[in-house]
Amino acid sequence: MDNQAHQAISQAAGPGNYTRSPKTRMAFASDATGRFFPPEGVVRARDMEQVSKVMAACTATGTPVVPRGAGSGITGGALPVDGGVVLDLAGLTEIIRISPEDQQAIVQPGVITAELSARANAQGLFYPPDPASSNFSSLGGNVAENAGGLTAVKYGVTRDYVMAVKAVLPDGRIFKTGSRAIKSVVGYDLTRLLVGSEGTLAVLMELTLKLMPLPEAKSTMTGVFTDLDQATAAVKELLLSGIRPVALEFMDGGTLKAVEKYAHLGLDPKAEAMLLVELDGPPEVLNRQSDQVVGILKKAGGSPVEKAASEAEADRLWKARRSISPAMFQIAPSKLNEDIAVPLGNLAEMVRRIKKTREKRKLPIACFGHAGDGNLHVNIMHDAADPDQRARALEAVSDVFADALHLGGTLSGEHGVGLNKLGYAGAEIDPVALDLMHGIKKLFDPAGVLNPHKAIPYPEILS
Repeated sequence: MDNQAHQAISQAAGPGNYTRSPKTRMAFASDATGRFFPPEGVVRARDMEQVSKVMAACTATGTPVVPRGAGSGITGGALPVDGGVVLDLAGLTEIIRISPEDQQAIVQPGVITAELSARANAQGLFYPPDPASSNFSSLGGNVAENAGGLTAVKYGVTRDYVMAVKAVLPDGRIFKTGSRAIKSVVGYDLTRLLVGSEGTLAVLMELTLKLMPLPEAKSTMTGVFTDLDQATAAVKELLLSGIRPVALEFMDGGTLKAVEKYAHLGLDPKAEAMLLVELDGPPEVLNRQSDQVVGILKKAGGSPVEKAASEAEADRLWKARRSISPAMFQIAPSKLNEDIAVPLGNLAEMVRRIKKTREKRKLPIACFGHAGDGNLHVNIMHDAADPDQRARALEAVSDVFADALHLGGTLSGEHGVGLNKLGYAGAEIDPVALDLMHGIKKLFDPAGVLNPHKAIPYPEILS
């Protein structure tokens, strides 16, 4: 960036909203990946009109601009790899309206996900998407990544709850997509195009989100298995039973051993898998369905099978799942955290292939995740300071991705492509579809300034 660009962007941002201070630039140089790319300046977003002026200035000066919310992404989507400026949206935290009669919320992009949930709960409603990062991730980031979470098996992902968007194009034009009506089929569905676009097409400034009535009650169960096939058979039987769990979580033997070492929960060291099931609904329905789930888990070979009799007991059963992330660092100081997804019928085979990769690459690999929708988190543990271990960890990533695609799956179920998966995404995206994606990017952002080199591979990446 030259001085002319800095001056133009500073003027557009307004007094006190643009800084080149080294301390601030360093604060915005990294995200949850730990990778480090300092921007040349940081803009504090204030409102729609200001962001419109900033985007127009960035396009006019050819300055790359990276929208950033809470910085909680784990694929590098908010990293300014081409320099330029970071557009800090974290201060846009207004919950503009919660409408119980419409079961909708209108929010700014910097609102923390759990904050919306708490505000909605107070009015008898809830926001179903429940990423593990909900206590610190922003709704704008969730929409940009199409975040999923524990409840996706019953309630779907973020895309299913975004009704309308107000956004700013790279050239500064402000536009609106979608409708507050439950059903709307007028024009192309640009709302869904923006969801999951990883901040590469427009800056999301206002979100209209669907809410749902709070369920009357919940029921939680766990089953421990000494054989992996028993656990995956239980998943299949449960999903075919007609019961739709809120959550159906899976943890493999390696994960359970790490959790036991960390949290001392008394887990069987011989266990090869654990399933955690949560249901919600009217109490009379829950009693019948939870008994049915317990029967399915036991019939498949689960032992012990537990059903929580109170909220405190449910919290205890969930403790193993909540302990996974910190437990991983009892194994090794570094991890590569991938989130492949496969068709449900191939879930067992994918877990078996991950086990083979663990043996082949001679690294501890933990496998856990959302069995109800085939989305597995694969944590490849290693010491990044050891070149040999780092090389084997990257080879393990390639193995896992190749197996997921071979089984009809995807490289990412919810984390997104960002920067980290760019080198692999070309193996999944059809070449003609990729040409269309490049055309869409060029239509929205002909100058190529908005979060460049993210989300979809470009020729230099593919080569």
